[in-house]
Amino acid sequence: MPRTSTSMPIQTVCPYCGNYIITITTPVPGLLSWLLCSSLFIFGCVLGCCFLPFCVRSLMDVQHSCPVCRHVLFHHRRL
Repeated sequence: MPRTSTSMPIQTVCPYCGNYIITITTPVPGLLSWLLCSSLFIFGCVLGCCFLPFCVRSLMDVQHSCPVCRHVLFHHRRL
């Protein structure tokens, strides 16, 4: 899957449906979220605080998809 350098919606032509679109962005857990969760668990945050990285949007990867056909077009990875 192609990568993009921004987490903001971008204008592009969808290769699946051919429409000129502005992508829909969705936060998804990525490597950074899992590493932070594991680190917090190892350092003693065992009462649910270790899952905090999954609630912070700025720590998650971003998935860009087409609003017309709903295919995933790009990923923006934090790490």
